[in-house]
Amino acid sequence: MAEKVRVRFAPSPTGWLHLGNARTAIFNYLFARHHGGEVVLRIEDTDRERSKKEYEEALLEDLRWLGVEWDEGPDKGGPYGPYRQSERLEIYRKYAQKLLESGHAYRCFCTPEELEAERERAKREGRPYRYSGKCRHLSPEEVERYLKEGRPYTIRFRVPDGRELVLNDLVKGEVRFNVDDFGDFVIVRSDGTPVYNFVVVVDDALMKITHVIRGEDHLSNTFKQMLIYEALGFPMPKFAHLPIILGEDRSKLSKRHGAVSVRQYRFDGYLPEALFNFLTLLGWYPKDGKEILSKEELIERFDITDVHNAPAVFNREKLYWMNGVYIREVLDLDDLTDRVLEYLRNYSEHLDAEDRKVAEKILDFPREFVREVVSKVRDSFFTLKEFPKRAKPFFVDDFEPSEEARKHLQKVGTETARKVVELFLEKVRSAETFGGEEFKKLAKEVAKELKLKPGVVFKTLRVALTGETQGVALDLLVDLIGKERTVGRLESFLARLK
Repeated sequence: MAEKVRVRFAPSPTGWLHLGNARTAIFNYLFARHHGGEVVLRIEDTDRERSKKEYEEALLEDLRWLGVEWDEGPDKGGPYGPYRQSERLEIYRKYAQKLLESGHAYRCFCTPEELEAERERAKREGRPYRYSGKCRHLSPEEVERYLKEGRPYTIRFRVPDGRELVLNDLVKGEVRFNVDDFGDFVIVRSDGTPVYNFVVVVDDALMKITHVIRGEDHLSNTFKQMLIYEALGFPMPKFAHLPIILGEDRSKLSKRHGAVSVRQYRFDGYLPEALFNFLTLLGWYPKDGKEILSKEELIERFDITDVHNAPAVFNREKLYWMNGVYIREVLDLDDLTDRVLEYLRNYSEHLDAEDRKVAEKILDFPREFVREVVSKVRDSFFTLKEFPKRAKPFFVDDFEPSEEARKHLQKVGTETARKVVELFLEKVRSAETFGGEEFKKLAKEVAKELKLKPGVVFKTLRVALTGETQGVALDLLVDLIGKERTVGRLESFLARLK
């Protein structure tokens, strides 16, 4: 590409960063970086009632966490600021006036009641509503009189009659639209605040945006915006409209499908690299079929023309699997250990009460011990949130047996359980060295001497050492907790049996 690529991501601070918007941000970022271009972050906060500063801060924080970087924005500045629409109102007024003076826009004095009557008439006649254009024919004298009377007005864009617009979309191909399908549309409300379709054109043009990459729900808006580009004499950017994201039931992704915000996945212990990787594959797929890709690989491979036109399906199980792959295979052990500890320090309020207690204990242990535990159990957890549950036996010495554990003790009988644990404890105490190999050897000796099946002995020892009937391999457990803590747990179990 001869021109310098400039893209923008322009979220509204009216809620948390939605997965669909996050994917749009990622595609913009990958496209720009692939072409050595620049990313602009712009905050579209003209919705005064719903826009909140805390949402803006959260959006920026979640984007950074996800790994999306920008070159210009409200936090960084840049040559084309301000980067909040609420700080650009004077600029919009200037261009609205320009459209009025050129005749591409006009003042509309229709009252809400008159417009509602038009809508009702269209409804009765079974046709789609479009504004009648009543005020486009007002004479300059009538406009002046209404202004002197103080009548409120909106500013409407004068849509040319009978035009067919042709959009060569980078994803959808050629799309045609007859502008007669919409009437003259409002670009400035009666309270003076500008409307999205107007300000987005002014912003994109003045910020020299070359490519507008956004969701296909904006496609109908694009044709209105094309008319405004023409009227203001701005160069037209290239457009790419991304397919919508569906839930697994093939309806539009929403809260009924579970978590739909980046923040919630963060709280649920997902890794940003895995979520970034997964979202990239919603609508785009590498030609060689490789799915686990680093950000650098994605930048190198990403091509906007390879984005599919069909809707993408959000497969929650696949994201869960992919996050597990990152935990098991992608992150090195030290990095994973740091992520686990960071999660437990910062997000423990998102754990259930039992796991929160475990998290507190984990944070009391030396990092080196936690690292060893991570190395032993990394194959058994798929999110950082699951770590306390999987790692509990390594950190908690005082526990109550589970329902399943109590059933096992009832089945083998208290006396048999006592004999197994007492004999095993005796052997452990007298052992010169004790670790995983010795554990297996001594357990087999107990089974042989008491004439019990090895499975009964191992399960009873598991109940004594963890309070559960299944979980981490016991040889791995005793290797890490050592002889002293093993003896302590066996003694506590025998005390509870009395």
